[in-house]
Amino acid sequence: MLFPPNKATESAVRIMEQILLGKYILTGLIGAGANSQVYLARHRILEQDRAIKRISKSVPGCEGFLSEANLLKSLKHPGIPMIYDIEEDDAYYYIVEEYVRGESLEAYVLHQKTISLKFVLQLGRQLCEIIGYLHALPEPVIYQDLKPEHIIVYGDQIKIVDFGIASVISFDGNPYQSYGTARYAAPEKRSGSPCDERTDIYGIGVILRFLEAHLPPEEHSARLHGIIDRALSEEKEARYETAAQLEKQLEMEKETDKISEGNKHPAKNMAVIGMRAGIGATHVAISYNVYLNAVGTACLYVAQDNKGDLWQMAASDRIRLDPKTGYVSCGDFLGTSSQGNSKEWSRRGHCCLIRDLGTYGSTDIELETCEGIVLVLGGRDWEMEAACQLYEKLRLRKHVVPVVNYGNEWAARQYAKRWRRNVYCFPLDGDPTTLSREKRQFFDTLQKKERW
Repeated sequence: MLFPPNKATESAVRIMEQILLGKYILTGLIGAGANSQVYLARHRILEQDRAIKRISKSVPGCEGFLSEANLLKSLKHPGIPMIYDIEEDDAYYYIVEEYVRGESLEAYVLHQKTISLKFVLQLGRQLCEIIGYLHALPEPVIYQDLKPEHIIVYGDQIKIVDFGIASVISFDGNPYQSYGTARYAAPEKRSGSPCDERTDIYGIGVILRFLEAHLPPEEHSARLHGIIDRALSEEKEARYETAAQLEKQLEMEKETDKISEGNKHPAKNMAVIGMRAGIGATHVAISYNVYLNAVGTACLYVAQDNKGDLWQMAASDRIRLDPKTGYVSCGDFLGTSSQGNSKEWSRRGHCCLIRDLGTYGSTDIELETCEGIVLVLGGRDWEMEAACQLYEKLRLRKHVVPVVNYGNEWAARQYAKRWRRNVYCFPLDGDPTTLSREKRQFFDTLQKKERW
Protein backbone atom coordinates (compact mmCIF):
# COMPACT_ATOMS: atom_id res chain seq x y z
CA MET A 1 0.00 0.00 0.00
CA LEU A 2 2.85 2.43 0.74
CA PHE A 3 5.27 3.70 -1.89
CA PRO A 4 8.10 6.25 -1.64
CA PRO A 5 7.14 9.58 -3.24
CA ASN A 6 8.96 10.59 -6.41
CA LYS A 7 9.11 13.61 -8.68
CA ALA A 8 6.44 12.19 -10.95
CA THR A 9 3.95 12.37 -8.09
CA GLU A 10 4.74 15.87 -6.84
CA SER A 11 1.84 17.27 -8.84
CA ALA A 12 -0.51 14.97 -6.97
CA VAL A 13 0.13 16.99 -3.81
CA ARG A 14 -1.81 19.86 -5.35
CA ILE A 15 -5.13 18.11 -4.72
CA MET A 16 -4.66 18.27 -0.95
CA GLU A 17 -7.56 19.77 1.01
CA GLN A 18 -9.95 18.92 -1.84
CA ILE A 19 -13.17 16.99 -1.31
CA LEU A 20 -13.14 13.49 -2.80
CA LEU A 21 -16.28 11.45 -3.51
CA GLY A 22 -18.33 14.01 -1.61
CA LYS A 23 -17.28 12.79 1.85
CA TYR A 24 -13.49 12.71 2.21
CA ILE A 25 -11.14 15.66 2.73
CA LEU A 26 -7.70 14.86 1.32
CA THR A 27 -5.06 15.98 3.82
CA GLY A 28 -1.80 14.43 2.64
CA LEU A 29 0.04 12.20 0.20
CA ILE A 30 1.19 9.02 1.97
CA GLY A 31 3.08 7.64 -1.01
CA ALA A 32 3.00 6.82 -4.68
CA GLY A 33 4.16 4.27 -7.21
CA ALA A 34 4.39 4.31 -10.96
CA ASN A 35 0.66 3.70 -11.46
CA SER A 36 -1.07 4.53 -8.18
CA GLN A 37 -1.13 6.98 -5.30
CA VAL A 38 -2.16 6.60 -1.65
CA TYR A 39 -3.65 9.63 0.11
CA LEU A 40 -4.46 10.38 3.71
CA ALA A 41 -8.04 11.57 4.00
CA ARG A 42 -10.49 12.61 6.71
CA HIS A 43 -14.12 11.49 6.67
CA ARG A 44 -16.16 14.70 6.83
CA ILE A 45 -18.90 13.32 9.10
CA LEU A 46 -17.19 10.57 11.12
CA GLU A 47 -14.01 12.67 11.52
CA GLN A 48 -11.83 9.57 11.13
CA ASP A 49 -8.69 9.13 9.06
CA ARG A 50 -8.73 6.88 6.01
CA ALA A 51 -6.15 5.79 3.44
CA ILE A 52 -7.40 6.14 -0.14
CA LYS A 53 -5.60 4.24 -2.88
CA ARG A 54 -6.17 5.61 -6.40
CA ILE A 55 -5.32 4.25 -9.83
CA SER A 56 -6.01 5.80 -13.23
CA LYS A 57 -8.37 3.95 -15.57
CA SER A 58 -5.90 4.70 -18.35
CA VAL A 59 -3.33 2.33 -16.82
CA PRO A 60 -3.21 -1.00 -18.70
CA GLY A 61 -4.60 -3.84 -16.61
CA CYS A 62 -6.18 -1.49 -14.07
CA GLU A 63 -9.06 -3.95 -13.74
CA GLY A 64 -6.77 -5.94 -11.46
CA PHE A 65 -7.14 -3.08 -9.00
CA LEU A 66 -10.82 -4.00 -8.63
CA SER A 67 -9.87 -7.63 -8.07
CA GLU A 68 -7.68 -6.54 -5.16
CA ALA A 69 -10.52 -4.42 -3.76
CA ASN A 70 -13.11 -7.17 -4.04
CA LEU A 71 -10.76 -9.63 -2.37
CA LEU A 72 -9.93 -7.28 0.49
CA LYS A 73 -13.51 -6.33 1.30
CA SER A 74 -14.26 -9.97 2.15
CA LEU A 75 -11.36 -10.28 4.63
CA LYS A 76 -11.91 -9.63 8.34
CA HIS A 77 -8.72 -9.92 10.35
CA PRO A 78 -6.87 -7.48 12.68
CA GLY A 79 -3.69 -8.06 10.67
CA ILE A 80 -5.30 -6.91 7.40
CA PRO A 81 -6.50 -3.31 6.78
CA MET A 82 -10.28 -2.98 6.74
CA ILE A 83 -11.95 -1.87 3.49
CA TYR A 84 -14.67 0.78 3.88
CA ASP A 85 -15.52 1.75 0.31
CA ILE A 86 -14.77 0.88 -3.32
CA GLU A 87 -15.49 3.84 -5.59
CA GLU A 88 -14.83 5.09 -9.10
CA ASP A 89 -15.37 8.16 -11.22
CA ASP A 90 -14.74 8.84 -14.90
CA ALA A 91 -10.95 8.83 -14.51
CA TYR A 92 -10.03 6.71 -11.47
CA TYR A 93 -10.73 3.70 -9.29
CA TYR A 94 -10.50 4.16 -5.49
CA ILE A 95 -10.13 1.85 -2.48
CA VAL A 96 -10.96 3.54 0.84
CA GLU A 97 -9.39 1.57 3.67
CA GLU A 98 -8.23 1.71 7.26
CA TYR A 99 -5.32 4.07 7.85
CA VAL A 100 -2.52 2.28 9.71
CA ARG A 101 -0.24 4.54 11.74
CA GLY A 102 3.16 2.93 11.58
CA GLU A 103 6.11 2.26 9.31
CA SER A 104 7.13 -0.52 6.99
CA LEU A 105 9.17 -3.37 8.44
CA GLU A 106 12.00 -2.29 6.15
CA ALA A 107 12.02 1.23 7.65
CA TYR A 108 11.49 -0.07 11.18
CA VAL A 109 14.55 -2.32 11.07
CA LEU A 110 16.62 0.47 9.52
CA HIS A 111 15.69 2.82 12.37
CA GLN A 112 16.26 0.22 15.12
CA LYS A 113 19.98 -0.38 14.35
CA THR A 114 19.64 -3.79 16.01
CA ILE A 115 16.66 -5.96 16.89
CA SER A 116 16.01 -8.68 19.45
CA LEU A 117 15.32 -12.39 19.05
CA LYS A 118 12.10 -11.80 20.95
CA PHE A 119 10.97 -9.31 18.28
CA VAL A 120 11.79 -11.73 15.45
CA LEU A 121 9.82 -14.55 17.06
CA GLN A 122 6.87 -12.31 17.89
CA LEU A 123 6.65 -10.90 14.38
CA GLY A 124 7.08 -14.33 12.83
CA ARG A 125 4.22 -15.79 14.87
CA GLN A 126 1.93 -12.88 13.97
CA LEU A 127 2.80 -13.28 10.31
CA CYS A 128 2.02 -17.02 10.46
CA GLU A 129 -1.32 -16.26 12.09
CA ILE A 130 -2.33 -13.77 9.36
CA ILE A 131 -1.19 -16.02 6.51
CA GLY A 132 -2.86 -19.00 8.18
CA TYR A 133 -6.14 -17.07 8.23
CA LEU A 134 -5.90 -16.45 4.48
CA HIS A 135 -5.16 -20.11 3.79
CA ALA A 136 -8.09 -21.29 5.96
CA LEU A 137 -10.74 -19.25 4.14
CA PRO A 138 -13.52 -21.24 2.37
CA GLU A 139 -11.77 -20.21 -0.83
CA PRO A 140 -8.11 -20.17 0.28
CA VAL A 141 -6.07 -17.09 -0.63
CA ILE A 142 -2.31 -17.00 -1.14
CA TYR A 143 -0.64 -13.64 -0.72
CA GLN A 144 2.40 -14.37 -2.95
CA ASP A 145 4.40 -11.18 -2.43
CA LEU A 146 5.65 -11.09 1.16
CA LYS A 147 8.46 -8.57 1.59
CA PRO A 148 9.48 -6.05 4.27
CA GLU A 149 7.83 -3.13 2.43
CA HIS A 150 4.42 -4.83 2.64
CA ILE A 151 4.45 -5.34 6.41
CA ILE A 152 3.48 -2.34 8.55
CA VAL A 153 4.72 -2.25 12.15
CA TYR A 154 2.67 -0.24 14.65
CA GLY A 155 3.46 -0.64 18.33
CA ASP A 156 3.88 -4.37 18.91
CA GLN A 157 1.49 -5.36 16.11
CA ILE A 158 1.76 -5.76 12.33
CA LYS A 159 -0.54 -5.53 9.34
CA ILE A 160 0.00 -6.84 5.82
CA VAL A 161 -0.82 -4.38 3.03
CA ASP A 162 -0.89 -4.39 -0.78
CA PHE A 163 -2.86 -7.44 -1.90
CA GLY A 164 -2.34 -6.56 -5.55
CA ILE A 165 -1.30 -10.05 -6.68
CA ALA A 166 -2.95 -12.21 -4.01
CA SER A 167 -5.36 -14.72 -5.50
CA VAL A 168 -7.72 -17.55 -4.74
CA ILE A 169 -6.17 -21.01 -5.04
CA SER A 170 -7.66 -23.13 -7.81
CA PHE A 171 -7.16 -26.77 -8.72
CA ASP A 172 -5.22 -25.61 -11.76
CA GLY A 173 -2.76 -23.67 -9.62
CA ASN A 174 -2.28 -19.94 -9.30
CA PRO A 175 -2.78 -17.98 -12.53
CA TYR A 176 -0.59 -15.12 -11.26
CA GLN A 177 2.60 -17.01 -10.45
CA SER A 178 4.72 -14.87 -12.77
CA TYR A 179 4.07 -11.72 -10.73
CA GLY A 180 5.78 -10.46 -7.58
CA THR A 181 9.21 -9.23 -6.58
CA ALA A 182 11.91 -11.48 -8.07
CA ARG A 183 14.41 -11.39 -5.21
CA TYR A 184 11.72 -12.48 -2.71
CA ALA A 185 9.98 -14.98 -4.99
CA ALA A 186 9.73 -18.70 -4.25
CA PRO A 187 11.42 -21.06 -6.77
CA GLU A 188 8.06 -22.15 -8.21
CA LYS A 189 7.17 -18.54 -8.94
CA ARG A 190 10.48 -17.95 -10.69
CA SER A 191 10.04 -21.08 -12.81
CA GLY A 192 6.37 -20.45 -13.63
CA SER A 193 5.15 -23.56 -11.79
CA PRO A 194 1.83 -23.62 -9.89
CA CYS A 195 1.82 -21.97 -6.47
CA ASP A 196 0.02 -23.03 -3.31
CA GLU A 197 0.07 -22.36 0.45
CA ARG A 198 3.71 -23.41 0.68
CA THR A 199 4.61 -20.48 -1.57
CA ASP A 200 3.63 -18.21 1.31
CA ILE A 201 5.59 -20.38 3.76
CA TYR A 202 8.65 -19.54 1.63
CA GLY A 203 7.65 -15.85 1.87
CA ILE A 204 7.53 -16.03 5.68
CA GLY A 205 10.97 -17.61 5.57
CA VAL A 206 12.23 -14.68 3.50
CA ILE A 207 10.99 -12.21 6.13
CA LEU A 208 12.51 -14.23 8.99
CA ARG A 209 15.88 -14.44 7.23
CA PHE A 210 15.78 -10.68 6.63
CA LEU A 211 15.22 -10.15 10.36
CA GLU A 212 17.78 -12.77 11.39
CA ALA A 213 20.44 -10.84 9.47
CA HIS A 214 19.88 -7.87 11.82
CA LEU A 215 20.19 -9.81 15.09
CA PRO A 216 23.27 -9.04 17.21
CA PRO A 217 25.76 -11.94 17.29
CA GLU A 218 24.89 -12.92 20.86
CA GLU A 219 21.22 -13.45 19.95
CA HIS A 220 21.70 -15.70 16.94
CA SER A 221 19.90 -18.99 17.40
CA ALA A 222 20.94 -22.21 15.63
CA ARG A 223 17.43 -23.58 16.07
CA LEU A 224 15.80 -20.51 14.51
CA HIS A 225 18.29 -20.70 11.64
CA GLY A 226 17.20 -24.29 11.00
CA ILE A 227 13.51 -23.34 11.08
CA ILE A 228 14.14 -20.65 8.47
CA ASP A 229 16.19 -23.04 6.32
CA ARG A 230 13.26 -25.45 6.16
CA ALA A 231 10.79 -22.67 5.29
CA LEU A 232 13.14 -21.63 2.46
CA SER A 233 13.59 -25.12 0.99
CA GLU A 234 13.84 -25.12 -2.80
CA GLU A 235 11.37 -28.03 -3.01
CA LYS A 236 7.86 -27.20 -1.80
CA GLU A 237 7.46 -30.67 -0.33
CA ALA A 238 10.37 -30.06 2.08
CA ARG A 239 8.81 -26.91 3.59
CA TYR A 240 6.29 -26.75 6.42
CA GLU A 241 2.91 -27.76 5.05
CA THR A 242 0.96 -25.05 6.87
CA ALA A 243 1.54 -21.70 8.52
CA ALA A 244 0.28 -23.25 11.77
CA GLN A 245 3.14 -25.77 11.73
CA LEU A 246 5.69 -23.01 11.26
CA GLU A 247 4.02 -20.92 13.99
CA LYS A 248 4.27 -23.87 16.40
CA GLN A 249 8.01 -24.17 15.73
CA LEU A 250 8.48 -20.45 16.45
CA GLU A 251 6.48 -20.81 19.65
CA MET A 252 8.75 -23.66 20.77
CA GLU A 253 11.78 -21.50 19.99
CA LYS A 254 10.24 -18.76 22.15
CA GLU A 255 9.95 -21.15 25.09
CA THR A 256 13.57 -22.28 24.61
CA ASP A 257 14.64 -18.64 24.60
CA LYS A 258 12.71 -18.02 27.84
CA ILE A 259 14.47 -20.93 29.54
CA SER A 260 17.92 -19.69 28.56
CA GLU A 261 17.10 -16.14 29.60
CA GLY A 262 15.57 -17.38 32.85
CA ASN A 263 18.99 -18.60 33.93
CA LYS A 264 20.11 -14.98 34.15
CA HIS A 265 19.67 -13.10 37.40
CA PRO A 266 16.24 -11.40 37.07
CA ALA A 267 15.80 -7.69 37.53
CA LYS A 268 13.34 -6.58 40.22
CA ASN A 269 11.65 -3.41 41.44
CA MET A 270 14.06 -0.69 40.37
CA ALA A 271 14.00 3.10 40.72
CA VAL A 272 15.73 5.45 38.27
CA ILE A 273 16.60 8.90 39.64
CA GLY A 274 18.43 11.85 38.13
CA MET A 275 20.65 14.17 40.17
CA ARG A 276 19.06 17.13 38.40
CA ALA A 277 16.36 17.93 35.85
CA GLY A 278 17.37 17.25 32.26
CA ILE A 279 20.11 14.77 33.15
CA GLY A 280 18.34 12.00 31.21
CA ALA A 281 16.82 9.76 33.90
CA THR A 282 13.69 9.16 31.81
CA HIS A 283 15.78 8.28 28.76
CA VAL A 284 17.82 5.77 30.77
CA ALA A 285 14.71 4.28 32.43
CA ILE A 286 12.89 3.75 29.12
CA SER A 287 16.03 2.27 27.55
CA TYR A 288 16.39 -0.14 30.48
CA ASN A 289 12.77 -1.24 30.05
CA VAL A 290 13.31 -1.86 26.32
CA TYR A 291 16.43 -3.91 27.03
CA LEU A 292 14.83 -6.13 29.68
CA ASN A 293 11.80 -6.88 27.51
CA ALA A 294 14.06 -7.58 24.55
CA VAL A 295 16.02 -10.22 26.48
CA GLY A 296 12.88 -11.92 27.77
CA THR A 297 12.35 -10.36 31.23
CA ALA A 298 8.78 -9.04 31.32
CA CYS A 299 9.23 -5.43 32.43
CA LEU A 300 6.92 -2.45 32.89
CA TYR A 301 8.11 1.18 32.87
CA VAL A 302 6.17 3.33 35.38
CA ALA A 303 6.31 7.11 35.00
CA GLN A 304 6.17 8.61 38.51
CA ASP A 305 7.86 11.93 37.85
CA ASN A 306 4.64 13.78 36.88
CA LYS A 307 6.35 15.43 33.89
CA GLY A 308 3.99 14.00 31.28
CA ASP A 309 6.80 12.69 29.05
CA LEU A 310 4.98 9.39 28.54
CA TRP A 311 1.91 11.11 27.09
CA GLN A 312 4.06 13.27 24.84
CA MET A 313 5.60 10.04 23.55
CA ALA A 314 2.12 8.62 22.91
CA ALA A 315 1.49 11.46 20.44
CA SER A 316 4.11 9.95 18.11
CA ASP A 317 2.95 7.87 15.15
CA ARG A 318 5.31 5.09 16.25
CA ILE A 319 3.91 4.84 19.79
CA ARG A 320 0.72 2.96 20.53
CA LEU A 321 -1.60 4.00 23.40
CA ASP A 322 -4.35 1.64 24.52
CA PRO A 323 -7.00 4.02 25.93
CA LYS A 324 -8.77 1.17 27.73
CA THR A 325 -5.78 -0.06 29.72
CA GLY A 326 -3.57 3.02 29.82
CA TYR A 327 -0.55 1.08 28.55
CA VAL A 328 1.82 2.74 26.06
CA SER A 329 3.88 0.48 23.79
CA CYS A 330 6.40 0.62 20.96
CA GLY A 331 8.31 -2.50 19.96
CA ASP A 332 9.87 -3.82 23.17
CA PHE A 333 8.82 -0.78 25.21
CA LEU A 334 5.84 -1.08 27.57
CA GLY A 335 4.96 1.74 29.94
CA THR A 336 2.25 3.35 32.05
CA SER A 337 1.75 6.22 34.47
CA SER A 338 -0.98 4.36 36.35
CA GLN A 339 -0.10 3.05 39.79
CA GLY A 340 -3.05 0.70 39.43
CA ASN A 341 -1.42 -0.82 36.34
CA SER A 342 1.88 -1.30 38.18
CA LYS A 343 0.14 -3.09 41.07
CA GLU A 344 -1.76 -5.31 38.65
CA TRP A 345 1.52 -6.06 36.86
CA SER A 346 3.04 -7.25 40.15
CA ARG A 347 -0.05 -9.29 41.06
CA ARG A 348 0.24 -11.12 37.73
CA GLY A 349 3.61 -12.42 38.87
CA HIS A 350 5.89 -10.28 36.67
CA CYS A 351 9.13 -9.62 38.49
CA CYS A 352 10.29 -6.33 37.05
CA LEU A 353 9.22 -2.71 37.39
CA ILE A 354 11.37 0.21 36.22
CA ARG A 355 10.07 3.21 38.15
CA ASP A 356 11.03 6.63 36.80
CA LEU A 357 11.06 8.93 39.84
CA GLY A 358 12.56 11.86 37.97
CA THR A 359 14.81 14.18 39.99
CA TYR A 360 15.76 13.20 43.53
CA GLY A 361 13.70 15.15 46.05
CA SER A 362 10.77 14.02 48.14
CA THR A 363 11.06 10.44 46.96
CA ASP A 364 12.12 8.79 50.22
CA ILE A 365 8.83 6.95 50.71
CA GLU A 366 8.88 5.69 47.13
CA LEU A 367 12.46 4.48 47.52
CA GLU A 368 11.53 2.32 50.48
CA THR A 369 9.53 0.06 48.17
CA CYS A 370 12.39 -0.33 45.64
CA GLU A 371 15.13 -2.93 45.75
CA GLY A 372 17.72 -0.88 43.96
CA ILE A 373 18.43 2.54 42.47
CA VAL A 374 19.96 3.57 39.16
CA LEU A 375 21.35 7.03 39.89
CA VAL A 376 21.94 9.12 36.75
CA LEU A 377 24.75 11.62 37.24
CA GLY A 378 26.26 14.54 35.37
CA GLY A 379 29.96 14.72 34.64
CA ARG A 380 30.72 18.41 34.55
CA ASP A 381 33.33 19.72 36.97
CA TRP A 382 30.82 21.81 38.93
CA GLU A 383 28.39 18.86 39.22
CA MET A 384 30.79 16.37 40.75
CA GLU A 385 30.64 17.46 44.36
CA ALA A 386 26.82 17.44 44.40
CA ALA A 387 26.85 14.05 42.68
CA CYS A 388 29.16 12.64 45.35
CA GLN A 389 27.02 13.94 48.18
CA LEU A 390 23.87 12.42 46.69
CA TYR A 391 25.54 9.06 46.02
CA GLU A 392 26.87 8.85 49.60
CA LYS A 393 23.43 9.68 50.97
CA LEU A 394 21.60 7.03 48.94
CA ARG A 395 24.09 4.19 49.15
CA LEU A 396 23.64 3.89 52.91
CA ARG A 397 20.01 2.88 52.39
CA LYS A 398 19.84 0.98 49.06
CA HIS A 399 21.93 -0.76 46.45
CA VAL A 400 22.83 2.15 44.15
CA VAL A 401 24.20 1.80 40.63
CA PRO A 402 25.80 5.08 39.47
CA VAL A 403 25.47 5.88 35.77
CA VAL A 404 27.07 8.87 34.06
CA ASN A 405 25.12 10.11 31.04
CA TYR A 406 26.09 11.53 27.63
CA GLY A 407 28.97 9.14 27.00
CA ASN A 408 31.22 10.95 29.50
CA GLU A 409 33.78 8.18 30.14
CA TRP A 410 36.24 10.57 31.79
CA ALA A 411 33.72 11.47 34.51
CA ALA A 412 32.81 7.82 35.04
CA ARG A 413 36.49 7.01 35.65
CA GLN A 414 36.82 9.90 38.14
CA TYR A 415 33.79 8.73 40.12
CA ALA A 416 35.04 5.12 40.02
CA LYS A 417 38.42 6.12 41.51
CA ARG A 418 36.78 8.13 44.26
CA TRP A 419 34.20 5.49 45.23
CA ARG A 420 36.33 2.45 44.40
CA ARG A 421 33.50 0.73 42.55
CA ASN A 422 32.08 0.25 39.06
CA VAL A 423 30.56 3.40 37.57
CA TYR A 424 28.85 2.97 34.23
CA CYS A 425 28.83 5.32 31.25
CA PHE A 426 25.53 5.45 29.33
CA PRO A 427 26.27 5.89 25.59
CA LEU A 428 25.18 8.87 23.53
CA ASP A 429 21.74 7.96 22.19
CA GLY A 430 18.93 9.56 20.24
CA ASP A 431 15.92 7.30 20.80
CA PRO A 432 15.17 5.52 24.10
CA THR A 433 12.68 3.11 22.46
CA THR A 434 15.32 1.52 20.20
CA LEU A 435 18.00 -0.89 21.33
CA SER A 436 21.30 -0.04 19.69
CA ARG A 437 24.31 -2.32 19.91
CA GLU A 438 25.99 0.12 22.29
CA LYS A 439 23.02 0.19 24.66
CA ARG A 440 22.71 -3.58 24.60
CA GLN A 441 26.39 -3.90 25.56
CA PHE A 442 25.91 -1.28 28.30
CA PHE A 443 22.99 -3.12 29.92
CA ASP A 444 24.58 -6.55 29.38
CA THR A 445 27.57 -5.33 31.39
CA LEU A 446 25.40 -3.76 34.08
CA GLN A 447 23.30 -6.92 34.49
CA LYS A 448 26.41 -9.11 34.68
CA LYS A 449 28.31 -7.03 37.23
CA GLU A 450 25.56 -5.79 39.52
CA ARG A 451 23.68 -8.00 41.99
CA TRP A 452 20.27 -6.50 42.57
